[in-house]
Amino acid sequence: MRTGSAARYVEDSRDLAEAVGRLLIVGFEGADFAEIEALLTRVRPAGLIFFKRNYPGGEAREAPGRLRAIIGRAQGLADSLLGRRLLIAIDHEGGRVRRLPAPYSALPAPGTLSAARAGALAEAGARELAATGFNFNLAPVLDVAPPRGGAYLGDRAFSDDPDQVADCGRASLAAFHRVGILGAGKHFPGLGSAVLDPHQELPTIEADRARLEEVDWRPYRGLAGGELGAVMSTHALYPALDPERPATFSEEIVRLLKEGLSFSGALLTDDLEMGAAVKYYPPGQAAVAALRAGHDLALICRRADYVEAGRQALGLAVGRGLISEKRLTGALDRSAGLLRRLEAIWPAEGLRARWFEELVGRPEDKPA
Repeated sequence: MRTGSAARYVEDSRDLAEAVGRLLIVGFEGADFAEIEALLTRVRPAGLIFFKRNYPGGEAREAPGRLRAIIGRAQGLADSLLGRRLLIAIDHEGGRVRRLPAPYSALPAPGTLSAARAGALAEAGARELAATGFNFNLAPVLDVAPPRGGAYLGDRAFSDDPDQVADCGRASLAAFHRVGILGAGKHFPGLGSAVLDPHQELPTIEADRARLEEVDWRPYRGLAGGELGAVMSTHALYPALDPERPATFSEEIVRLLKEGLSFSGALLTDDLEMGAAVKYYPPGQAAVAALRAGHDLALICRRADYVEAGRQALGLAVGRGLISEKRLTGALDRSAGLLRRLEAIWPAEGLRARWFEELVGRPEDKPA
């Protein structure tokens, strides 16, 4: 292995596959535990992300218990196989971004809420997540909406006032922490004015740097040094910051967050299967480019072949020195920091069991 690679991990008898897996949060197709077992065995990821498609079918009143059991089995397997806890992630923003059906609460859209209401609803929703086994909510949205509307995010943004966005974001994160789960502010460096949806196309944000600093970054400034343990970037081009590379792949933009705003938590990509990312890089190359740019965790949210491409490409990049030992160590340290935060706040099983009984309205038979 050449100088500057992850040689230390091999020399110290650390499993390189384990190190590479811990750079990934991955999704899967359905609700069959065999899919999760295969991912944990082969990929050894930092975490799993769940969507509507992963909600168990069958009798509706039994589904939350089955979901809780699936997550509990995943954590049990991770403990025995990997010796660590998994991040169990979901997007639980409210409004049109809803992954879990009734009896889980249908939270109102963020754009309809005051800071006090945002905090109260965030706490209620987070309690349901923690009861089921989720420990990482990819929220709140910290994007600032344009004053005249017309952006693709719509009411997913709290407000067109950056101070209101900051207040709502702070209240939401504090609520998550009270209940015992992690949050992630998104989408840095600011997706509020995007017209195109990055799920399909690459947006270009034409704002000048002064606008970005004064408006779009304001919600992050008051949170970056404390409550904000994780940030998600976005697949969008910002010519005023980096005229060539979208934020996902831009060292300059990552540096603005980590150094300019003194952010010490973990930086996640948005889903590398989204159209704006795939059209720029194939999935394997996208994961490598994002990690080299300074991201600490790459999200690949559905396709098994994309997950495998990411895993293999990251392994080759580490082995060939394209991802340096310093960069790898930095990413692993920041993702490990998320687990340390989680250990400090994760609620006891008895409390989560009581919350689950309240959710489903009946005693829970199986421990998570």
